Amino acid sequence: MNKLLVSLWRKRRAWLITLGLLWLAACAPVKIPTADETPTREASATIPAPTAATTPPPATPRAPLAPTVAAAPLPTPTLGVLPTGGTLTVGAIGKMSNDVNALPAIVQSALFDSLLQIDPANGALKPALAEAYQVSNDAATITFRLRVGVRFHNGDPLTADDVAATFKAFSDPGFRGTPITDFTAFTRAIALDSQTVQVTFSEGYCPALASIGLLKILPRSVTTSANFPRLTPAQMIGTGAFKLSALTAEQFTLERNAEYYRGALPLDALTVRMYGDAPAARAAFAAKQIDLVPGAPGEWAALKKLTDAHIVAADANELIALVFNVDTPALNDPRVRQALSYAINRPALLDDLDGQARLLDASVLPEFWAYPKNLPAYPFDVARAKQLLADAGWQTGDGALKKNGKALRLDLWAEADDPVLEPLAFRLREMYAPLGIQIDLALDDRPGWITRAFQHRFDLLLLARKIPPDLDQRWYWQTDQNVKGTGFNFGSYSNPRMDGFFKDGLKMPVCEPNARAAIFAETERTLIADAPAAFLLAPKKYLAARERVLGIAPSPFAGDYWNLHEWRVK
Repeated sequence: MNKLLVSLWRKRRAWLITLGLLWLAACAPVKIPTADETPTREASATIPAPTAATTPPPATPRAPLAPTVAAAPLPTPTLGVLPTGGTLTVGAIGKMSNDVNALPAIVQSALFDSLLQIDPANGALKPALAEAYQVSNDAATITFRLRVGVRFHNGDPLTADDVAATFKAFSDPGFRGTPITDFTAFTRAIALDSQTVQVTFSEGYCPALASIGLLKILPRSVTTSANFPRLTPAQMIGTGAFKLSALTAEQFTLERNAEYYRGALPLDALTVRMYGDAPAARAAFAAKQIDLVPGAPGEWAALKKLTDAHIVAADANELIALVFNVDTPALNDPRVRQALSYAINRPALLDDLDGQARLLDASVLPEFWAYPKNLPAYPFDVARAKQLLADAGWQTGDGALKKNGKALRLDLWAEADDPVLEPLAFRLREMYAPLGIQIDLALDDRPGWITRAFQHRFDLLLLARKIPPDLDQRWYWQTDQNVKGTGFNFGSYSNPRMDGFFKDGLKMPVCEPNARAAIFAETERTLIADAPAAFLLAPKKYLAARERVLGIAPSPFAGDYWNLHEWRVK
């Protein structure tokens, strides 16, 4: 038993570390709430809350995108007669791997489907392989009903046994692959009949709807094989729009799945070529070896140099924030953290990035289905910042901000050579100078920066985090995640009220979305008032394609390849 517990802890810890590095993934479908009915509450009677607007604030002017950048259209064009047939060659960046969780994102999207899918417009969960699901009143059991008539690439029908076997394989304490799925509180998965699978947890766990619902489903014969999760080419079998026809050390060759449950595919074939880094992929595009190449945040300057490229931009589901370490005595006072938030000129930060980002006031994108109404915000207000500092006992003397004769001096850590974070760090230092605060800018390579973040050895930390698909963000803010070395609560933030919100959100009866969204709204309002971090920007991501490529529509929530089954070529 002790060995099993140790194995389970190691597995959970590995999943958490992987998550951090990636951030630093018979009832009706979920109803999306259209209004937040929860009344706004003060986060604390003793902490002045930031300004809250009763009506939506006017849009902040943003630098326009270059003419070659198109806003990402979510629906596939329907004008005229659309072409069918043809092949498409796409570049993917990374190392070739046969680990099912380490396959390129486009290959995973092409080969495999999940029980649920993400709405590309607002991040809500929708049916996919499961036509319906039901959550028990205690939120500890989820029952999925599968679509009838779905088949794997080898012709075998999709059954509940396949789904249960997939869950068991990925949740096994001895799983030897890349851990990307949260199996917290998972106990078992069983097939009630050929089309119904039931998943049980040791306690209520609503985030499982996203983490387990979005897991790629494979045949039972594959997930129970001795080599799983490493797959041979013959085992790369899913229910997806494409199926593998050939595999080399540098390339996946995929062909149309004629029996795809969503209908006939426009493309005949898809080729995915692997490149070791982004410059190599862009060079291949310039040499007309590939038709499409993805672009990560910060790669706008390089992408716009490509000739014959139609660049489609979308918001990355990523948050850039300045984390305040409350272990630093001066930052333990929420008034100081609020002052540092008011002193940030966010539109100026946006200008520094050539408009290749958007402003954020919360920890999720405004289009997210559960985004709260009338959130407080921190407009640029140096006078307000100075007043809050004075209220906290800090006075300006000899050009420096001092308290009890000691100057306020803070170190700001950022990742060196990061095309987004490094320039923002320099600008933040400039913005704090008028307050009399001395900022010592410290840049480190990625391994050193990550180590410092996990060890909480900083005053201010500028970082980028992936935004989870579920409402649950306790990994970042809950008190028990304030564990140096492993926890993601880097700033040592603690608020018992927030801990209560997270606990309630995990076990919400039937995981009712409106009720969970109301709790989420309270967590966001509390975070903004407590100011453990200043939410700044969401960067852009890109797909650069030739004009012959039609239908691409990268989504902040569903990813770049959510509608791969609709892509076409002229």
